[in-house]
This record gives sequence, structure tokens and C-alpha cells, in this order.
Amino acid sequence: MYRIVQDHLETFLVQDRDNFLPRSATSAEDSMRAFLECGIHRFGVARFLCRRCGHDVFVAFSCKRRLACPSCDGKRAVVESSRATEELLPCVPYRQWVLVLPKRLRYFVHRDPSLAGGLSRILARALTRFYQTRAAGGSAAATAQWHGVQRFGSKVNLHVHVHAVVSDGVFLLEDGVLRFYPAPEPTAEELADLSRELRRRILRRMLKLNAIPEDAAREMLARPHGGFSLDAQVRVEAEDRAALDRLLRYMLRPAVSIKRLSYRPEQDQVRYWPKKGRPGEPEVLEWEPVEFLGRFARLIPPARLHLVRYHGALGPASRLRAGVTQAAREGLSYQALLAGAHVCGALGAAAAVGRVVHEAVSAAARYWAACLRKVFEVDALLCPRCGTRMVAVAAIEDDRELDRLLAHLGLHTDFPKAKPARSPPRDWGGKDSQVDPVVEAWEGRDVPPAQE
Repeated sequence: MYRIVQDHLETFLVQDRDNFLPRSATSAEDSMRAFLECGIHRFGVARFLCRRCGHDVFVAFSCKRRLACPSCDGKRAVVESSRATEELLPCVPYRQWVLVLPKRLRYFVHRDPSLAGGLSRILARALTRFYQTRAAGGSAAATAQWHGVQRFGSKVNLHVHVHAVVSDGVFLLEDGVLRFYPAPEPTAEELADLSRELRRRILRRMLKLNAIPEDAAREMLARPHGGFSLDAQVRVEAEDRAALDRLLRYMLRPAVSIKRLSYRPEQDQVRYWPKKGRPGEPEVLEWEPVEFLGRFARLIPPARLHLVRYHGALGPASRLRAGVTQAAREGLSYQALLAGAHVCGALGAAAAVGRVVHEAVSAAARYWAACLRKVFEVDALLCPRCGTRMVAVAAIEDDRELDRLLAHLGLHTDFPKAKPARSPPRDWGGKDSQVDPVVEAWEGRDVPPAQE
């Protein structure tokens, strides 16, 4: 992956910049350039020092770009899934809901990335009402919903859809007692009704945006499915926390699987083996590197676009959030939540505790060493000599200081550079061509054209 970006990024930016989605062009270019600097000491290091024995370690910076760096995405998936299972999602059954739009509506979501958040909100509200009518607890109860917006398909294609991990029941908090009310298995008729409701609400949203004409909306509503897909087959039992962690990692996985990617620079060819496909489709996809980068760049989200969202009992303004997150942190059992567990004395105190814990967890999540500890199960900040915890004492980004430091450590002082853009293919008949085809045809011959 690094070789592809390094060899063809400049060519891609020259030849295919106009085909970028307008709001994501700058973000994609910045992310791919940052990916070329990820983990390379020459672009900056942080110094960690053991104050007990004086041992120090110089750690290269990570790019931390979303969907642009498979390594950083893998670490982020581990940390985010661990945080969700340990701090946000209590020990109850969960069901995965997947919402996919018809192809004729995907263009508008791809053009305006903020619409993905609207789809997530529409799905969250529909699921909240769906569970409130099927489980006890009344209108004050709510489900715990963790949504992940995926921007990619299995063929390195832009395909925005919503995955939601939802508690298979509702939570209710009364007088400091949190109780969980499970919901029965949804029937085929109930799923069909829910799918129709989602279609109506999504099409109503599209009509407000003038994305489709009213005739097209009525046509999609008249069809049995209308191109919409709502899947709810995957269910995780309350005691199977490992399965819940695997499900969250799947939703947060990198856009491109490095194990299924192959690059042949001598043939100017990129090959990718998709995980799934329809019968009759090729098992191996092949592109030119510039074409592959065009597909890959469109997957990178614009800056400040949230791909993980919280709804229902986990919503930022929900009165249930403090109690639900406290139940997750304390590891309350499923039986205890069914019977009712005391989680807080007062909602005000619970909210204050929730804010403190949220700030502490956010700081820990931002600490990149947490990613390494979760992925490799090794604390990288423990001194290998004495076992004392090392602390960060400096961040070095100056070029001269980096050259001096890397030379002292015996590391490479140069850095990999992106190859310059290639010349575009010559168009002999193009009106803007500056090449004389007659002269070009005689290039390398001894006899000039006038003397032949």
C-alpha cells in the first residue's frame, strides 16, 4: 500500500484531481501525504525517558488518519471496541442492524457526506420506537445504540451505509435503579413494517433536499423493498463479550485489507481479492495504480465528519447515559440488570461522575500508547531495563536536530520521497497537443525528414 501511494500519488493528483468529491479532495490529499510520513523517524519523533535509570526511547509519530492508514485504523479499531465494551455497553444481548440504501439514492449521500449522519438519526429514532412498543418500560425507556458509518464496500468502492449495534431491549432508570427489559425476537412481519417506515422517512428526507422527484419516491414505496435493505440477523448473547468485541472491530476495520492487496510495479498493476462477490463476477479485481488511488481516495472522509455515533440511552443528552455507562464500567451482570441494579443516588451526581469519567476515558483513548498496549499486549512505556514507567519529555520536529539525532542513533537520515508525476499520455490528434507528430515520428533517425 505504501509503495502504491509513494509511486503514484503525484500522478494521481495531476490527472484525477478534478474527479474528487469537492468537500473531500483536500482531506484525501492531506491524509495520503500524512500516510507517507507515518512511523518514519525522519518526520518527527517523541522522546520518552526513564527518570530512574536514564534510559530513553525515540518513537516516530503516527499519522492517525482515518481510512487512509491501515495500520492506524487497525489500532484505532482495537481501542474503540475495547472502550465500547468496557465503558459504554453493559452486559446485555445486542443485535446488529445494517441499513443499505438503493443505488439511485447513494449518489446524494456520497455527494453530501453529512447525510450519513441523518440516516443514522433516522435509523436510531425508528429503532427506539420499535423497541419501546415491543418491550416493557414505556416511553421513558430507551435502547443503547452504537452506530458506525461505513464508507466502503468489499471492492474498494465508495458505499456509505450504517451499521448499528443495539441492545436487544430497553433500559429504564427510576430512583437510581437501572433495569433492563428484553425484547422478543422480531418477526418477519415486524421487520417488514419497520423497513417500510424507514423507507418513508428516508424518502421524505430526500424529497426535502430535492434529491428525487415525487414520482420516483412513490415508485420506490410501491415496490416490496424499493432497493432498501435492513438486516438484523446477527445477535450477540449477553455473556459473549468476546463476540461483541469482534463485531465492533469488524465495523471499525480498515477500508482495504492488506492481505488481499497485491502491487506489481513492473506491470503497473494493482490486484485485489474481494471477500465476497456475486456469482459470475471476477474473483480478482485489477486496476492501474492511478485508478486504484482514485477509488481509495474517495473512501477517506472529510475532516470533522464523525463515523461513530451514539443514540438512545447513549446519546449525549440522554438521562439514561450516566446510569448505563456506570453499569458497563462496573461490569454488572445480565441477571442483575434484569432484577434492577442501583447505579447512582441522584441524576445530578451521576451526570457529574459521567463527565469526569468521560474526560478521563477520552484522554486515555487519545494516548496512542493505549493502541499499542491493546494490539500487541505489551506496555511500550515500561522501561526495558528497570520496569519503571517512562514519560514523554520532548517532541523533536526540527530538520537539523533530527539529522543529528538519527546520525547519532545510526538510523537513516534520509526519507522516502514520492515519485514525481508522470507525463500524461500523448494525444496526437488533440488540439492542445504541443508535440509535432511528424517530428516525433522521425525522432532517433539519422536522416532529417526534409532530406529523405
